[in-house]
Amino acid sequence: TAKLSRKIRTLALSQKINLAFATFFIIDATRHLIDYHGRFTDSFTVAGLVAAGVFLVISRYDNRVIRYAQVTILFALSIVSVLNNENPSDVAPFVLLSIALAAAYKMSLFGKRTIRVLFWTVAVVLVVVFISGTVHGFSLMQRINLINFVFIYLLLLYFIFEEETLSLRRQRDGLTAQAAELRPFAELGTNIAGLVHDFRNDVAGVSAIASIERLSENGELAGKLQHYADRLNNRIERILYVATAGDHYELEEIRIDEMLEKVVYYFVEINQTLKHAVAIHLDAPVPITVRTRRNLIMTILENVIKNSVEATDGQASRSVWISAHVLDGTLELTVEHNGRPLSPGIAGSTPVDVRRSTYFRRGKSDRTGGTGLGMINVIRALEILDAEMTMENRSPGVRTVLRHGDVVSE
Repeated sequence: TAKLSRKIRTLALSQKINLAFATFFIIDATRHLIDYHGRFTDSFTVAGLVAAGVFLVISRYDNRVIRYAQVTILFALSIVSVLNNENPSDVAPFVLLSIALAAAYKMSLFGKRTIRVLFWTVAVVLVVVFISGTVHGFSLMQRINLINFVFIYLLLLYFIFEEETLSLRRQRDGLTAQAAELRPFAELGTNIAGLVHDFRNDVAGVSAIASIERLSENGELAGKLQHYADRLNNRIERILYVATAGDHYELEEIRIDEMLEKVVYYFVEINQTLKHAVAIHLDAPVPITVRTRRNLIMTILENVIKNSVEATDGQASRSVWISAHVLDGTLELTVEHNGRPLSPGIAGSTPVDVRRSTYFRRGKSDRTGGTGLGMINVIRALEILDAEMTMENRSPGVRTVLRHGDVVSE
């Protein structure tokens, strides 16, 4: 039961709606066959049974084509129901129509044309209601009553959903204001850059003392001082390289092997909690130079490495493997871990194309407390770079592969 519940929660809205309607139409058709001794007596029940099969098939998928097909089927069924409605008190067809409109609204299928689409939908339905009432012999008052119900019912739905939109917009504005207040602390790179420059002055001082000791023929002490000065300078360069990546948005030639060493040091090795808990295996055997944008590559690597490290939490042996190779003239960066796999709602038996995955574009996270915003930033970076990234479950863990062109040399 828990496994089924978890699987249902990971389904997209369109998939849940498809399964719900498939279940409804199957039960309704079964009830009809029992009532009429195995015979279909109206076209709506037959259409509903066919729709149930269609809904079951498309419930396995979630993309924009499926969503439009789903809403179109629901809308067509509601119109057919209105035309075949012989009871002026039966409002079921309009409930079905409202579900179709609500689903389309929640899945953002209308875009900026919401008002226009709703206007024409209401206009078409009111005309169909009037024609249907005339065909089935409804009195003028009955037809006016139905038109009144449809108009007010759909208008109320619009008010309800529009109020939700306004509420979400107010929440977004509030969060934006909070983010603006926290900006001095959030811009970690700027603060670290200033701190690192202060450290550099101290390192220069240590190097100067080493030179003085060397001139005083105290070679052993001079060597030790210079060793530690070089070591500190190397670490400062690594930190500065990553911390100021946001300022480097122009195309530049980047040594991938050197960049990976700095990224791993910045995100893992200087973290006392992770330094000895997670084993980072870095495999970049040959120098690879790529023409790219540092801020975007760093955005991708930061999220992928961070997610990989977090996914290993709770494992007896926590390991992350990072490698860089050139395959057919294209840089191939691979990050693999031995932690939690992707949930069935994200990955199946084939690799997930991150740029085209509707799961990540909805800002969902497979991690407790996660927002999914990190992966949205990754997708934006991939699109700007025209790079590709796939994720697939391994045994155990997950393998993430970034493919990016413009390899200058290797």
